[in-house]
Amino acid sequence: MLAAMLSGCQKSDTWNYTVCRIALPGIEDTATKFRLLTRFNDITDPARITLLYQIVPTIDQMSTPSDDAYSSLTTPQAPLPIHRFTCLFSTPETPNDPARLIGIETSRFGDVSTAHLTLLNRFWLDRVGRAALDSYVDADQHGLLPNVQEVGSKFAYGLQLAINGLSRGAIYGLLAMSFTLIYGLIGRINLAFGEIVMTAALSAVIFGLLLSSNIGWNVGWIVVGATVAATFVGSGLSHLTWRTVFGPLGRKAAGGRAVIVASLGCVLFIQEFVRIMISARNFNLPPLWSFSIPVLRSDHFVVHVLGFDLLSVGMAIVIGTGLFWVMAKTRFGKQWRAISQDRVAAALCGVSRHRIEAQSFVLAGFLCGVTGAIMALRYGVINFHSGTLFGFKALVAAILGGIGHMRGAWLGGFIIGLSEAFWSGYFGGAYRDVAVFGLLAAVLVLRPGGLLGVSDEKDSLFSTRSGQI
Repeated sequence: MLAAMLSGCQKSDTWNYTVCRIALPGIEDTATKFRLLTRFNDITDPARITLLYQIVPTIDQMSTPSDDAYSSLTTPQAPLPIHRFTCLFSTPETPNDPARLIGIETSRFGDVSTAHLTLLNRFWLDRVGRAALDSYVDADQHGLLPNVQEVGSKFAYGLQLAINGLSRGAIYGLLAMSFTLIYGLIGRINLAFGEIVMTAALSAVIFGLLLSSNIGWNVGWIVVGATVAATFVGSGLSHLTWRTVFGPLGRKAAGGRAVIVASLGCVLFIQEFVRIMISARNFNLPPLWSFSIPVLRSDHFVVHVLGFDLLSVGMAIVIGTGLFWVMAKTRFGKQWRAISQDRVAAALCGVSRHRIEAQSFVLAGFLCGVTGAIMALRYGVINFHSGTLFGFKALVAAILGGIGHMRGAWLGGFIIGLSEAFWSGYFGGAYRDVAVFGLLAAVLVLRPGGLLGVSDEKDSLFSTRSGQI
């Protein structure tokens, strides 16, 4: 629902408007200065852009070559004739592909011929390019700078990094809750969740491309369909790992080392299966949204919130809140907490351990599927080893917040995302991962239980599980 609403809010890109502004001086080659009266916000049809403009005379063309006379003619109230310049564009085949200029209509010269248009595309648009924008008076007033509050450059840059970090942290938080959900139940870590995310993201890319080939680039349907496919694959694959690996190990009361080795085996199996049976190349999904919301600006630097930033943060909040409610209020949540505290006593009370474990793995796989869908739609490039480092960082987020603690996993994800964004923005990306893992080490030295920690008197997620998997 959120994806469909955001797709309906998508605004036109500035590409066509800029191309038309560049083309105008190429047709009006006898004039040197123009005043553009059409702002970007006035454009209603990106395939047919009409510019209203005035030709500003030079000093030699004026009867009184004084500075005051020139100033009076270069103000918006100057009695200069208004001309019309219309650019026609083709429809892009895929989202965010640049549209081609296929026709020009003018009020002064009539329609531009095909030969003239070919020369304009080849020798003016390609070679002169944005330098033609110097022909305009007050180019900053064309409406490309949003009408938002202007702030200092340092504050604007820091705010943009914070927005980027929150978006990435939301993805980490969703996957960190998968680790926490399983660890809180069985006291072991499933390292294969990163590969489940990769497989879910791959299915989202493939399903999105299949949808686009059948129904066209309908953003809402592609986002919803890709997300459904990713959650289905993530849930199914996670349940398969429980049925074939973790469930049998639990029934045999295997130790922690056996579970870690088995989960590493799952990681390698899923990676190699995707590499051999599907492909080792990158799978690319074209960017779907150019939609963004300007928030603040500092001169020409505009702070934007992208559509997928809203989607990822919104889904993290909705799913996280829903998961907290499920664990606190539903029958499944109560049985999950009972097994977490004492599985023997829970079994004596009639709680089916295997059923709750299976449902927990399916729910964790659902979270992996949502994470994979956001990764595929947000970044668009997935390969067979995309999930490894991402999974480890989500595990770091879970440990940082206090593994076994749902709110801690959520908090840890946002902290990791913000740390990555600010480190990359101020110090570069070379040592970004070193900084993230260094942060984990520092937190664990100061607070071994994580930032939130867990009290055994109030929450038994860290209580001893002797003889339990």
